[in-house]
Amino acid sequence: MVLLVSGIIGMIATLVLTYERVQLWMDPGYVTSCDVNVWVSCGTVMESWQASLFGFSNQFIGIIGFAIVITIGLAILGGARFATWWWHATSIGLSLAMIFCLWLWTQAVYVINTLCLYCMIVWVVTIPAAILVLVRNVSHDLIKVTPRTKMIITTAAWPTIILFYVVIGASIVLRFGEAMF
Repeated sequence: MVLLVSGIIGMIATLVLTYERVQLWMDPGYVTSCDVNVWVSCGTVMESWQASLFGFSNQFIGIIGFAIVITIGLAILGGARFATWWWHATSIGLSLAMIFCLWLWTQAVYVINTLCLYCMIVWVVTIPAAILVLVRNVSHDLIKVTPRTKMIITTAAWPTIILFYVVIGASIVLRFGEAMF
């Protein structure tokens, strides 16, 4: 269920970002819907080189990635069972997505010095999807670990997710706090 919900929320945010990106391509003077102030401006973030790290807009990665996540979530809801290699591939893909989101977070907060509301939504849904699939793989013995490590990983999932949120939130408050309050 987490994959389905994360996928749907992530897809909505990605589609809004894609719409906004297309509007900026068509009209460089366009003001995006989340250009709130100098510190929260999707347009500023989308114009940065980080927003097209691989030579095309990052939103296109999100469209493909979240479509896959939604499909997996729907298949699971429908009772589908996946092979071990599928779960490994899913975990690798989501882990790479999380690493990419964490890199984009550091870039937004410390390099671009501007936040993107819809990008932050993508970060928020990618983190639990990646962590919980990894935990699922450990708990189903698809990743071999000692029983103690398995217990630690499975019980630390939500505290780890919350820790990521706290660190990201704290960095935003520390960096932009004066402008926000």
